[in-house]
Amino acid sequence: MLLLTLLLLSPVSSQNDPTATTEYVTPTPEVYGDHHRPYFFNHHPNICGRIPTLKQLDKNGVETWDYASVTDKRPNILYLSEAHCGTCQSVAGIAGMLVNRWEMFQYDNRRSDLYADVDVVVINRDSPKSRAKFRMMQNRITKYYGVKKYVDLVQDSVISGLWNILGNYVNPYGGKLGDQEVAFRAKKNDMYLVDRWGRMIRFMREGILGRTRKNSASTSLHWRDIMHHDFVLERDGKTVCDEIQKEQLLCHNPTDELKDWSLNGVYFRNLRSGSALTIILFIRADMPEFTTDGCLRDLIALSQDWVAPNYVVIVDSHPRSMGSFATADLYRQSQGASKTVNLLLDEENTIASRYLAAPGDLFACDESGRILGSYNRVDLTDESVVEELKMLHVQGNPDCDAYQNIDNWWTGASWSPSMATSAPFYNTGYYN
Repeated sequence: MLLLTLLLLSPVSSQNDPTATTEYVTPTPEVYGDHHRPYFFNHHPNICGRIPTLKQLDKNGVETWDYASVTDKRPNILYLSEAHCGTCQSVAGIAGMLVNRWEMFQYDNRRSDLYADVDVVVINRDSPKSRAKFRMMQNRITKYYGVKKYVDLVQDSVISGLWNILGNYVNPYGGKLGDQEVAFRAKKNDMYLVDRWGRMIRFMREGILGRTRKNSASTSLHWRDIMHHDFVLERDGKTVCDEIQKEQLLCHNPTDELKDWSLNGVYFRNLRSGSALTIILFIRADMPEFTTDGCLRDLIALSQDWVAPNYVVIVDSHPRSMGSFATADLYRQSQGASKTVNLLLDEENTIASRYLAAPGDLFACDESGRILGSYNRVDLTDESVVEELKMLHVQGNPDCDAYQNIDNWWTGASWSPSMATSAPFYNTGYYN
């Protein structure tokens, strides 16, 4: 009788546990605002930062593949695999099939709103076993899954060091209490969701896409569903980074990385001196919608009408953007803004990563470097935006003064214990 009672109670307890850790159940974030939150910051310290420069080199050091060029202006799934691992081969194939399916939604009238155009990049580990099975994995992706069109399989090497570059981080908020510096290491099945600008919009330590991975025993939500949701929003230019900017940067006392940075030999502390407001704009120099036909043009016009703030424009360090930097600089000079607008070229997108910024994002900072306001995909022809900037210049942000001594800074959806945010990153204890 006791044995029968235990058998009846066991399934019920596992179904009611949202953090069940069986091989069939993987806890996933709940919807918070427009996105599945919280993010697992304790797994990666570069959430919403840019993916570092990844280039495949041959034995002579000649570049044969460039991640930034292959994925330019296209969201993508970046996956780390070991070719001798059957699960890795399956995940790579399933990712290609999912991308194919999401692309086909554009031809279905009932599902056209679910359309997403995504690439898949798979980097095979540089180890004897993985290298020996590289051709096998290539054939499996091409012949068995038939997704060669969607999956770009790349072999890592000692000279390329792609895995090492992706793992070259130190998480200062590691350990059980979140107060220890822990070296980050790239591992098999690491999966990065990357937006069109190269920002990491989600990181999954175990990016398993099979249908056996559910977020609880009682629902049918899979990791693949969350990924699809992320990319559908990204199609419209919306990512969780818009919310994280406000939660992690807005009104917080600036760190040394945000107030003492320098580019091209110019220090930010010098750029923001002499005015109560400094406006920082991020752009891509190779795209007219950010230069001659977009926000750079509008910012120059604003600087000519309103000379009080300091204006700083940071150009993305994508190879194509870097190649057009001189053209953007000539345009600035031709508009007579060489003295009012400072144009700087980012280095490895370091500053963009610190501000969690994408091209078109604008930040308003006070004289200490504290961010008083942030605007995603800013439209400086909108008079309400300009009026708000002028208000920040005159009286600052009253909300910042009210909340400057409060650890938790809320900007959107209703609060719940499972979504608690504490500076500097999200508390993931609910899922651990």
